[in-house]
Amino acid sequence: MTARPNVLVFGGLEFLVRALTQHLIPPLPTEPLVAHIRVIDKYSINPPTTMISKELLGVLRDRADVIEYRQGNLANPTVVTKSFTDPAPNGLPYNYVVDATGDVIPERPPEVYARTIFEVSVLIARASAAQLSRVPGSIQAHIRYAAPFYEPPDLKRRYKETDHDGWKPRGTRGVWWHETTRAVASVPGLPLVVLRTGLLYGEMYSRYEAAGFILLGLVYKHLGEDMRLLWSPELPKSSLNVYDFAGAIWKAAQWMSTKTRDEAEALAGAAIPPSYDPSVTSSIAPDAVPASAGPVFAPVFNLADEGDTTQGRLGAVLSGLYGVKVRFQALSDEVFSGMKLNEIVEEANLVHLEAWNEMITRSKPPVPNTPLSPYMPLSLVEEHGYAIDGERSRKILGYQYRYPQLNEQAVCDYIDWCRREGAWPETGLYIAP
Repeated sequence: MTARPNVLVFGGLEFLVRALTQHLIPPLPTEPLVAHIRVIDKYSINPPTTMISKELLGVLRDRADVIEYRQGNLANPTVVTKSFTDPAPNGLPYNYVVDATGDVIPERPPEVYARTIFEVSVLIARASAAQLSRVPGSIQAHIRYAAPFYEPPDLKRRYKETDHDGWKPRGTRGVWWHETTRAVASVPGLPLVVLRTGLLYGEMYSRYEAAGFILLGLVYKHLGEDMRLLWSPELPKSSLNVYDFAGAIWKAAQWMSTKTRDEAEALAGAAIPPSYDPSVTSSIAPDAVPASAGPVFAPVFNLADEGDTTQGRLGAVLSGLYGVKVRFQALSDEVFSGMKLNEIVEEANLVHLEAWNEMITRSKPPVPNTPLSPYMPLSLVEEHGYAIDGERSRKILGYQYRYPQLNEQAVCDYIDWCRREGAWPETGLYIAP
C-alpha cells in the first residue's frame, strides 16, 4: 500500500481550506486520503480575525490528529522554512505543497502587490525547492494557484492554456498575479503545476462575483423589482465551485507526484508570456523575470466547469431560484441619463445595502453580523468577460466534477451552507426546493 502523503497548505484559509479538508479528511470511519495537513496563514483562529466557517473550526478541533493550523507571517523566511523543516507528526517530511497565497484586493499600488503577492509566493517556491534539495524525493508536487484576473481580447473564444493571447492580465493586480506565476515557474528544480481557475464560488465565499449575484437576487426579491444587470447576457463568466478546485488540486498533485518536471511539461506545458507592464521593474521586484527573457514554461491546467457560464446563464439560475425577472442593460441606455459607471454603481449599492440591512435585521433570528454582503465594488461591475477552456484538465487529470455547472442546485447548496453557518437572513423570501 502506498504511504499517504503529508500536505502543506500556504494561505487559503478564507476560501479554500474548508473545501480541501472536506475532500481529504472525510467523516469517520472513512480513512483520510492524507497522513497529515499543515495549514499556515496570517489569520488568528482563536479568536478569529477573519471569516472562518464553523465547520472548518470543528474539523481543526476534532481532527487534530490529521490537521494542524499555524498562524504565521508568510513574508518571514523563517516562518516559511520552519513549515518545511518541522516534520509532520509521523516524523516524515511534507510531500505536496499548495500555495494559495495572494492579495485579491483591487486598486492597490504595484509596490504593495509586489510584497503581498509576488514576494510571498516566490519565497514559498524557493523554500520548497530548497527542501527538495536537502531531502531528495520529499517534495513531489508544488501547486500554485493562478487567480482569474485575465482579460481575454475575444469574448466569443474559450482560451486554452497554450493560447498566447489568453494570458493578458487585467489591471495592476492581475499583472502581479501573472508575473508571480512566471517567477515561480522559473525556480529551478520545482515540481510545479499551475492551476488557473474560473471565477470561484461556493462555501466560504461571502463576497466576490458569483456570491454577490446570488445575494442580489434575494435583494431584488425583497424589493419586488426586476433585477437589472449591466452588459450582455452573452458576457462569459467561466466558473468553478471551490469544492471542484479542491478536488482538482488533489488530482494535480497526484499526477505530478509520478513525473519529472520535463515529463509534466511534455504532457501539459504552456508558455507563459511576459505582461510587458511598466510597473514590473527590478527596483520593485528584483526577482521578477525580465520581459526580455521571453515566455516561461510550466505545466498548466485551466480549471473551469463544463457549464460555459455566462451572465445570461447566471441570470436564468437566479430567476428560477427566486422568481425574479432578470433584465440586461447596456451602459449607453438612456435610462442612466448620462451617469458614469462609478456613479451608477454607487447609487445601486446604496439601494442594495439599505434593503440588505432591512433583511438582516428583520430575519428570524436577526443576523446583524453576517459576513454576507450584496455590495459590488466597481471592479466586479465593470465589463469584464472571462472565458477559459478546461478540456485539458478533464482529459489529462480525469477529475469528475461535483458541480459540472453553476445551476440552481449548486446555488441551493451554497445557500444551505450559509444557513448552517447562521449567516443567511431567514425572511421567507427563499424557499428551499
